[in-house]
Amino acid sequence: MNDTKKIGERIAKLRKGRGLTGERFAELLDVSPQAVSKWETGKNLPETILLPAISKILGVSIDSILIPETYPVKLHQGGHYIDGLPLLQWGQSRDCTWAGSVKLLLDAIGVNVTYPEIMGFSGTCYYFAMTPNWCPSAAMPQIEYNPNIPLEKAVGVEGVNLASEDRDCKIREAISRGMPVMLIEPRVEMEWGVLCGYTGDGRFYGRSYFDHLKPDEKDIFTDNHYFLADKYPGADPSLIYALSGRTAPLPLIESLKASLETARSLYTAKPRHNGHYLFGIDAYDILINGLRRDAADFAAITQYGTTGNGIILLTRLIDARRAAHSFWAEKSQYLSAINARKMRDVAELYSGIVSALGTVLPNEFIASFQDGYPFEAWPKETRLRFADALTTCKQLEQQALGIITDVLKHW
Repeated sequence: MNDTKKIGERIAKLRKGRGLTGERFAELLDVSPQAVSKWETGKNLPETILLPAISKILGVSIDSILIPETYPVKLHQGGHYIDGLPLLQWGQSRDCTWAGSVKLLLDAIGVNVTYPEIMGFSGTCYYFAMTPNWCPSAAMPQIEYNPNIPLEKAVGVEGVNLASEDRDCKIREAISRGMPVMLIEPRVEMEWGVLCGYTGDGRFYGRSYFDHLKPDEKDIFTDNHYFLADKYPGADPSLIYALSGRTAPLPLIESLKASLETARSLYTAKPRHNGHYLFGIDAYDILINGLRRDAADFAAITQYGTTGNGIILLTRLIDARRAAHSFWAEKSQYLSAINARKMRDVAELYSGIVSALGTVLPNEFIASFQDGYPFEAWPKETRLRFADALTTCKQLEQQALGIITDVLKHW
């Protein structure tokens, strides 16, 4: 179903909700009933000059007409919730919490974009960072750049950060229109999720990747099993994000070039926050050198639980490079013949990274890890196998950077 048809259905639904016949609606707008019929059947869109009047008559914002509901909204005990929003789950080849959450936002306004496309257009598929103490916050791309910006341009959407004092009101209004709101720390520190429901007494509920770790039944809201966003009141107000409209997307070839420019930037990024966060090849060196330490030194790297954090960071790396492979295996066809061949080579390098890491972190182990944090110390033999695999990956990454730099040079 295309956007024109969805907008038409939205206009018809709102008109009927106001108790207006098609003829009366046409009369109020000084247009023919045939024009209204064409809007509502998706054959034509209303002229832009008519949108303010249509908005006023229907009692809704222009955005809520042009961004029709994909998911229905239901009332529940004085609140609203978006019905049918899918779960956010690990182990489904979409383990970046930012990308998984933003996909729910895009789905809600009918933007048909895949998870690898979100990762590729945003540049997140190239991201990898580490801290000397292996802090899991390094897995968040916002540490280095804002992935929303290139993604918005590529797929043709406008986003807004809800940082004002009336953010609760704006979030409730968005949810009431079927629009989930993305934020950092809905339930767990430094991770992304969405708000998609609220109660009459002012509590917000939603989805996160960590709901299965906090399954207290009293925290569930509605038959969708939305969980209380217990960290939302303290969430960073600059990291509460919603989609506000549609725009014309960049031409695909420009978006692909921007993706590679982001790749080059992330591979060569300078250390941030007094050297605490390191990126690209430097991040590999932290992991490899740490894994080669003796048992006592390795155990002292972090207070958070070294093994658990290592798995978190490595599973995110696998997820990112898997997306990079899928993205360029499909998008390389849109480049010139020479650059297309080079980017297919890059796609295979990313596939090699996923395969190398898969030898030490097989899918079945990753899946079992999602049910808890196995902080048991890795024996030296295991650590050396990890280090060897990562050394191979580092070499493949360096080759990928070289080819990407050459492709941009000859764009």
